[in-house]
Amino acid sequence: MNIGIYGMHYKNTPVKIRERAAFKASGLESAYHTILSLEGINSCVILSTCNRSQLIYEADDGVDGKKKLDSFFQEYFGFSDEEIETYCHHEVPAVSMFFRMCCGLDSLVLGEDQILGQIKEAYYAARDFGATSKALNKLFQNGITLGKKIKYETGISENSLSIASIAVKQGEKIFGLLNQTKVLIVGRGEMCRRAIKHLISLNVGYIYIATRGELLTGIGKHPYTKVTRIPFDDRYEVIADVDWIISATSAPHQVIEKHYFSKHYCQDKNMLITDIALPRDVDPNISDIPGVQLYDIDDLEEVANENMLKRSGKLKLIEKRIQEKNREFFDWYRCLPVYPRIRAIQHHSQEVTEVELERLFNQMPHLSQKDRDNIEAFVYSLAKKMWRTPIQQLKQVGLEGKGKEAGELLDRLLTCDYMSVEEKMDKEYGKEKY
Repeated sequence: MNIGIYGMHYKNTPVKIRERAAFKASGLESAYHTILSLEGINSCVILSTCNRSQLIYEADDGVDGKKKLDSFFQEYFGFSDEEIETYCHHEVPAVSMFFRMCCGLDSLVLGEDQILGQIKEAYYAARDFGATSKALNKLFQNGITLGKKIKYETGISENSLSIASIAVKQGEKIFGLLNQTKVLIVGRGEMCRRAIKHLISLNVGYIYIATRGELLTGIGKHPYTKVTRIPFDDRYEVIADVDWIISATSAPHQVIEKHYFSKHYCQDKNMLITDIALPRDVDPNISDIPGVQLYDIDDLEEVANENMLKRSGKLKLIEKRIQEKNREFFDWYRCLPVYPRIRAIQHHSQEVTEVELERLFNQMPHLSQKDRDNIEAFVYSLAKKMWRTPIQQLKQVGLEGKGKEAGELLDRLLTCDYMSVEEKMDKEYGKEKY
């Protein structure tokens, strides 16, 4: 078995390609069904955000994950051979990349904490669909725990770091003070909420919010009155009154089209449009209109890099924590083939000991309870000591990456059925015992 990360990323794939590979929530069940039907792909978690479209998966040894998943992307999203631009990492590089993601080091905005929430949501969804394995469960639980620990240990996620905050910083660079600037927010999700909070903190002139309903989350308790919510269908009606549009919907199609925009845009003033949605909300041809500056997610990299330089002093500590967690995970992962055998040995030893003790006590009914307790303690201790060294050696073989071979040999030497023991232990104690 091997773990891999496959997909598209803002570092290697432009937004015009990436937006076509965005997974829709309504299509996740179908996507998981198709992926898990691929021969050799045993488990998978789909992570689809504005910066990436990734599959974290576990496959059989020798399976070419990239080849299989390239075929899936081509068929599922309609990419041609020339268009598809993907990467695929395996084993240590894959797990290291995943832990970096959890710590916010693989994001456009260094240290942004929104990705950790997205990883948790992706994992829970995959688990609910029955798409995860013991190894992926462990990987995601470790990664989420590490991300939380890094956040509080280093403070790297302080000062409102997110795509939305970078978008607002970009607007500050263009407009300067925002107290006279009027902004139209299109959307109702987390990025819109964050953008609104940042704008309010900067005392922006006025905010229109175009949504099909209330914001998914509140904008805090700030007593700000210069905010008006308008129906989504009226979004074009206020274009003549605003200086800046920030759009971040989850729509699978464009929501600001050039034809309708041109009808309402005043040619005698400049307009900034920041499109932080994926797929993109704004028709890219709008940038051809004189006076309009249109930026998408990929265009925010310059502002994000400024933030990276300021926070690079924390990177050494975080990288050290990632390396430690990487080693810890692979120590566990390499021993995965031997753990069921160890449990089977222990279970078998206990069963034999119980049977023999019962036989002994039946033959010696005159023993006092104290004598029985002493004999029982001695026999259990003896059995445990007899197996201690073989079990330690079995774990060491696992750490050396030879656990599968050792397990197969052990199955031939011992008569205990480790699979039946596993099923019994899972029912009694739950599946997450390792």
